[in-house]
Amino acid sequence: MTPLTCETPPDIAQPELGWLLAATTTCPAVARRQVAEQLHAWNLKPLISDVVLIVSELVTNAISHGCRPTRHSLRLISRPDRTKRLRVEVGDRGGGWDGLAPCSPVPDGDRCHGRGLHLVDALAAEWGRQVVNGGHIVWAEIDIPVGM
Repeated sequence: MTPLTCETPPDIAQPELGWLLAATTTCPAVARRQVAEQLHAWNLKPLISDVVLIVSELVTNAISHGCRPTRHSLRLISRPDRTKRLRVEVGDRGGGWDGLAPCSPVPDGDRCHGRGLHLVDALAAEWGRQVVNGGHIVWAEIDIPVGM
């Protein structure tokens, strides 16, 4: 799946929650805990493992390649077709990548890096980036099963 560039966010319904992260090596762990706790509170427990992995990868990229501060958020989205999605956003003050492929077509099994966006691509229904005033956001949307 090719990442999408989004100029305006989709129709967003509440609830929404966001966090600002301190610039430390513990940021991904803190973000994972925050997201897991919120999904549990929203009764979206079946999504926790996938969403925690996605937020961990995106926060790690923001800390490694972006400019501080780093923030992340969760939003529940009601779509026109009456389905629902969970949108994960991670932003920083950096400019993001230059529009070229953000990762190699096939991850190298011997490398320690370069798999994060492949994982996001595999787990998300859609993902992409959005340039905003003062930085950029990388986002991923996960389908919420009917009845949740």
